[in-house]
Amino acid sequence: MAKEYTKVFNCLVTLFFLVTILSFSQSFAKADVSSELQLFLQNIQKASDEVSSFSSDFTQEKHLAMFTIPVKFEGKLAIIRPDKLRWEFLSPLPSVLILNGDKGVRCSDKSSAEHFQLSTDPIMKMVAEQLWLWLGGDYSKLNTLYDLEKREEATLFILPKDKGTAEFIESVSIIFNSTSLQPEQVQIAEPGDDLTVIRFINPVINGPLPEALFSACSDVR
Repeated sequence: MAKEYTKVFNCLVTLFFLVTILSFSQSFAKADVSSELQLFLQNIQKASDEVSSFSSDFTQEKHLAMFTIPVKFEGKLAIIRPDKLRWEFLSPLPSVLILNGDKGVRCSDKSSAEHFQLSTDPIMKMVAEQLWLWLGGDYSKLNTLYDLEKREEATLFILPKDKGTAEFIESVSIIFNSTSLQPEQVQIAEPGDDLTVIRFINPVINGPLPEALFSACSDVR
């Protein structure tokens, strides 16, 4: 079970930090940080307070230290606060993860849809608990988990304090659009010199999202 959870965690780690962008808490702004970082976080908080839904195409490049050519994925993401999420890879290996309240479904092109209840699936419950923390939970805990640093014009550099998290994530850099303060790119450095780069394409803030997105894996777009 531990190996299965690790696999799920690695697949969703990028999502955890995307949701950071959407859900900064005011507790960050109250942290013992530089005035420049504090102002930056306050501005991000102000922008994120206006976000109730988010959707975007994305590319995800996985740079493995042992290979010279990165592995590239393409997909779509849709989120409605506080508990609806669709994380979909379109290529090269189509798959979908949906969370909708206490229910969820996992799909791939190799097998039929697998429905689950968080109350009876301990692995997905752990994943969901992390997601809901970022989406709209107790953000006061986040200051104890991460060190933050503002870099360049609009980049937030994140270091995990927790040793367990550091086993998967060495650091995260979130690059924002300097005008809209919406995410443009996330870079996740992992132990062993592996690097994941996610770029968001044509993001839509507070646009209408069909309910079917969060109940069926089939293409409803």
